[in-house]
Amino acid sequence: MPKILIIQRDNIGDLILTTPLIDVLAREYNTKIDLLVNSYNQAILEGNPSVGNVHIYSKLHHKKSGQSSLKLILSRLKIIFDMRRQHYDIAIVARDHWAKRALQWAKLSGAKRIIAIGDDAPSAVTDPIPTPTHKGHIAELFCQLAHPLGIEKKAGPLKLYVKDEEISAIRQRIKIAENIPVYGLQISSRKPQQRWQAEKFIALAHQLTQREKCQILLFWSPGNNDNKQHPGDDEKAQFILEQCKDILITPVPTQNLRELMAGMSLCDQMLTSDGGALHISVGVGVPTVAMFGNSDADFWGPWHIASEVLKAPEDNVGLLTIDDVLTRFITLRERVIDLNANS
Repeated sequence: MPKILIIQRDNIGDLILTTPLIDVLAREYNTKIDLLVNSYNQAILEGNPSVGNVHIYSKLHHKKSGQSSLKLILSRLKIIFDMRRQHYDIAIVARDHWAKRALQWAKLSGAKRIIAIGDDAPSAVTDPIPTPTHKGHIAELFCQLAHPLGIEKKAGPLKLYVKDEEISAIRQRIKIAENIPVYGLQISSRKPQQRWQAEKFIALAHQLTQREKCQILLFWSPGNNDNKQHPGDDEKAQFILEQCKDILITPVPTQNLRELMAGMSLCDQMLTSDGGALHISVGVGVPTVAMFGNSDADFWGPWHIASEVLKAPEDNVGLLTIDDVLTRFITLRERVIDLNANS
């Protein structure tokens, strides 16, 4: 059977959206699939039974304080050595279009065949896939990367694996109410046009708790908003909590991806803007309401899960009204209840 390496050096969501491709290949060949990922997103793969060796490198702008560039370069040389020792037959560039740096890693792996998407793919790509006229969803597009291997399976659900002890650790930190629905509000987004205002989250939380007895879990990116590498929303979260002291709302501060995955898995339904958190919610199996600003909802939307998508006017999530979001949130909740009752 072939030894396969998938190169996915992009963001958290991109790696999560690669999991259907990983599953397709692992099932077809009854083997584990190796990956090259970055240090920022690698925790996503922990516990995935379809994943074998994971080569982890750090992007220069992700290096930790006090970590030298020389040390990072030396670690990359070790990664190249480790990859070449595996004698890969196939390297797959998991992007919607081949990229120079990802292709460099594919070549450095020493793989006999390289699969990538793009009409203008260079000769190093032995198995180019034409750029599709209709991309569909990115999870479907990624599964087309298996076509040169004679595999034409549909993309299954996104899969993340949360450990029981990780869920227990979160439960010990926050008190989850019994026998009432738990709704998650994820308030952070890197892109300004994907952000919903704190005041609207406050109003929505109050309306949800007035409609029915429920618990709200509040999620956000940790840190201050002036952090250049990874700006956080501590101040926004604190403001929301201060204005919601009269309702059952629980902050869920998370310091890493594993904690975020575990926390989100406790929810019956989630509201979030497009971004990594959206795909984490979907990956842990939570019905999700997704707000989209200046990104393509058809391409990046919730995949293979009960969901509602709100495409914002003027590509700006901030222009979505509270009624817009509440209506879709309730619509999804009622649909999920009906599905569960009939299953």
